[in-house]
Amino acid sequence: MAFYPVAFEYSDEVFAFETENLRLAVLKKSAYRKVLDYVVRNREFHKKFSQPHPDSYFTAASQKYYIDCEVRDYKYGKLIPLWISRKDQRDEIIGRVSFFNIAMGGMMLAQIGYHLDEKCQGQGIMTEAVKGACEIVFENLNLHRIEAFILPENQRSIDLIRRCGFVYEGTRYSYMNIDGKFRDHETFYLLRR
Repeated sequence: MAFYPVAFEYSDEVFAFETENLRLAVLKKSAYRKVLDYVVRNREFHKKFSQPHPDSYFTAASQKYYIDCEVRDYKYGKLIPLWISRKDQRDEIIGRVSFFNIAMGGMMLAQIGYHLDEKCQGQGIMTEAVKGACEIVFENLNLHRIEAFILPENQRSIDLIRRCGFVYEGTRYSYMNIDGKFRDHETFYLLRR
């Protein structure tokens, strides 16, 4: 998979790169309207697979705050929050790939999370985004391992992560609060080639 590093063409981005069809970017607070539109538009669709959010999360003030925190954490090397748009429609967010719990030193690993707009399912968008993002993270951070944790019933996500080369490792019990209940997750990993 080829990716295309890009110059900072847009003032609402901290960092960006492109794959064949997509632009993945760490966004500044000035991009909050795009992010808010995305999270509000997909609120119900994402609910069954994501951590619970109070109503206040779906407001401009909250999204500005979260984006500000993400940029700070990105600069400190704690988080890589990549918002996805199509290259020819960069004003509309259609998903996100993020790397978190980044551990350097003897571990050299990160965990990956992702979600996609309901209307974009089944188009290969997330496969392209995850492959491109993993390549960038392996290359630029010199990581050894990326881990993914997925609900057992989320077969679409399990199929995606396998298409991206991840290998099944086992079950992580009571791993994360999803829709109000701590749930088991299936664990997958990808090692740097």
